[in-house]
Amino acid sequence: MDTFFEQIISIKKTGKTVAAIIGIWLAAFVVCFLLFFTGFFGVLTFLLIAGVIYGAFKLSCLLNIEYEYIVTNGTMDIDKIINKSSRKRLISFELQNVSRIERYNPALSNSINSKDVLIACNKDDANAYLMVSSAEGKNTNYLVFAPDESLRSAVVKFVPMFVANSAFKD
Repeated sequence: MDTFFEQIISIKKTGKTVAAIIGIWLAAFVVCFLLFFTGFFGVLTFLLIAGVIYGAFKLSCLLNIEYEYIVTNGTMDIDKIINKSSRKRLISFELQNVSRIERYNPALSNSINSKDVLIACNKDDANAYLMVSSAEGKNTNYLVFAPDESLRSAVVKFVPMFVANSAFKD
């Protein structure tokens, strides 16, 4: 019998994200204003203004991010969903290769190379866990994620017993 669990996490907009969106739209309106009042290009001006507004819309939509956790028959996949329209597979690994699951503590993770860590949740989430997975001959994957109760139980079914005994314990 196949097992399938999924969870979608929406990323909250931080002040930095909101400032980026405001900056994008401010720059677009300044460019539109300059194009409209210079009128240098004539009829082409309106096409350029429409292109600038469309570009600002597409850029600001790139900042709407969600992560989807999928557990299927012992394989965990993490997808990044941008603006609820495009999806990109970030990581896929077998849960039997997980060597540890513990509460995520950003202060204690300084020993890990930041390039190897995939943070697939809100950075200030209190329910975040660090999962370490490594297969023979491959790089070690460090995943920071915030599973709900059903996903936790699905993960515990497939990880090795010594990891399952201590997984998600506080």
